[in-house]
Amino acid sequence: MATTTPPSIADMRDQGIRDDELVTIAATTRRLWRLHPTHGTHVLPWHGFRTHGPLLRFDHHPRPRADHPKYGIWYGASSPRGALAEVFQETRVIDRFHGTPYLSALTLDRPLTLLDLGGFSGGTWPTRLGCNHSLDSGPHSQSQAWARTIHRAYPNLDGIAYRGRFAGELCVALFERAADAFPTNPALSLPLSHVGLNAVSTARQWNWDTKWSDCRARGSPATAWPTVRRPGWCPGAPSQTCR
Repeated sequence: MATTTPPSIADMRDQGIRDDELVTIAATTRRLWRLHPTHGTHVLPWHGFRTHGPLLRFDHHPRPRADHPKYGIWYGASSPRGALAEVFQETRVIDRFHGTPYLSALTLDRPLTLLDLGGFSGGTWPTRLGCNHSLDSGPHSQSQAWARTIHRAYPNLDGIAYRGRFAGELCVALFERAADAFPTNPALSLPLSHVGLNAVSTARQWNWDTKWSDCRARGSPATAWPTVRRPGWCPGAPSQTCR
């Protein structure tokens, strides 16, 4: 049975990382994607590293939860589909309007070196260290503890590569030390409501819902959200209301 507690920083450092236990994100030729709100509270720009935490899966911030200026985390995906899945996985509703979300893509100024926790390269680092690849789906308290130790044990590591639970694609959790790999401007940055983005098609493929219009922006009450029925809906069955 895999341990839920990481080894000490010294023990993890002694175990090291083999070449086949790393994922390299190439510069200039490989894009990373991020979906981010542009209005509301606690809004970060497309390239902003969040210093408040720990909150999400691989947050490496010290406990307790607070603002830790020396520790920043940035989550992204290797495809637009992966970025959508990571943000809307809980509600299964692709909301193209609330918070005015933007889909941004970037190409790196330098390669990133990431620890492979998703089994992409065929390495066995999690198993060697007494864990397994379930870190990308288990309790956040466990994955955060591992992220803290990884960050401190390997100072030359830019972050973690993991497998998104819903799209199954490569996702990244980048530490603050990766900030110098970011370009000045994104390669692309468009509102999720843009007609050129295929969010509706993606939602249908996953049997998710899509919020079709921003009713609240027009002053309508929340009950005015359009009702969308998934395939297979029949009279008398509950419908899914977009939120």
